[in-house]
Amino acid sequence: MKSLVFHGHRDVRVDDVPDPQIQQPGDAVLRVERTAICGSDLHAYHAAGPAASPFALGHEFLGTVEDVGSDVQRVRKGDRVLVACTVGCGHCSLCRDDLYSGCQTTTTMGPLSNILGTPLLPGGQAEGARIPFADTNCLPIPDGLDDEQVLFLTDILPTGYMGADLAEVGPGDVCVVFGCGPVGTFAQIAAQLRGAACVVAVDLDDGRLEKARARGCRPLNPTREDLDGVVRELTDGRGADCAIEAVGKVELALRAIDVARPGGRVSIVGIIVSNELPIPILTGVLGKNLTLRAGTVNPQFYYPELIRLIQQGRIRPEEIITHRLPLADAPRGYEIFDAHKDSNEEDVLKVVLQP
Repeated sequence: MKSLVFHGHRDVRVDDVPDPQIQQPGDAVLRVERTAICGSDLHAYHAAGPAASPFALGHEFLGTVEDVGSDVQRVRKGDRVLVACTVGCGHCSLCRDDLYSGCQTTTTMGPLSNILGTPLLPGGQAEGARIPFADTNCLPIPDGLDDEQVLFLTDILPTGYMGADLAEVGPGDVCVVFGCGPVGTFAQIAAQLRGAACVVAVDLDDGRLEKARARGCRPLNPTREDLDGVVRELTDGRGADCAIEAVGKVELALRAIDVARPGGRVSIVGIIVSNELPIPILTGVLGKNLTLRAGTVNPQFYYPELIRLIQQGRIRPEEIITHRLPLADAPRGYEIFDAHKDSNEEDVLKVVLQP
């Protein structure tokens, strides 16, 4: 089959790879019908040097089940399913507490080692994929919803929604969201759904800021406006009730702590690849009585709530798609997604691939 394979720094290629096979009784094999390029895929794309072992990228995908292992109970051949990006076993104590990203069975190699599209778990930017623990990680696509309406339930929609959840956004809040990319977009939408009076959308990309303005946010480019001054004006000098970091940068996590009011809430859902975050404890978190929460998404937990919101038309995830390409053009998709612009200078927010 064809698969997009990471070979090294900015080197991704569509290669012939072996077809996926059932390896464990709980596996399913999926024929991939839609997949997408995620901002966190760019962490691999930007990695220095060649890959020690080339691997199939992609953790946002859906399709039709072609085969299942002998232990699979809830998923059947022919089912249309989307796949949770974080693989949980469904049986350990953490999975039973809906913390699939921390699964005791699938993270034995360490935190984040259970994400699809890595050397340990080949991904779904391909014509097919093997899904471990299929009963837990394959989520049904209801009749009446098309692929693009549900594709982002695999990762970025629940990630953005989790950002608002962890920040406890509530009615009347002034919420600052750092980032107008796909995750930031869904964090903004989630904050609005939860009743925020004003969502301040912070980004350097003017095209993305205009999209935020169109969805009812207060856009802000920090190179041209003073974020602290704007927030003070919106809050009678108190500071933001809540702030969400949805990019994955240390400096933005620190700005989120800084802009939040005393007693405020801060969530970090952008993937920060650095292992160090110099949190200002005395003058920041402790001195301001802040609540600081962070985490990797658990799509399985948020799926029931979000699928209903999609069915009701409250969220239209497909509206963020700006580019659709065949899998054969995936390397170009990475280039334009990374640059935020294509050869026609059109803004790029989300690239969807069709095998």
